[in-house]
Amino acid sequence: METLSVLEKKVVSLIDIIKQLKTENARLVEENEQLATKLTMMQSVVHNDAKRVEELDNEKALTKMVVDDLIKSIDSLVQDEKQL
Repeated sequence: METLSVLEKKVVSLIDIIKQLKTENARLVEENEQLATKLTMMQSVVHNDAKRVEELDNEKALTKMVVDDLIKSIDSLVQDEKQL
């Protein structure tokens, strides 16, 4: 009879461990879902930031071209004035 009592205690202990593991697993699944959502949001932010940097780089290149053209025009005007 004592053997059955020991077996019963071990079975109860195993059931408790299984319940704890199920609870921990559920918590980890929820945490994983939250982290996946945060990761997706962060990837979106990084993508948007990269697009904005690219736009700024394009604007910078365009501005440089316009300024270079303006400098050439001014140089040309100054040269023309000197010849007069």
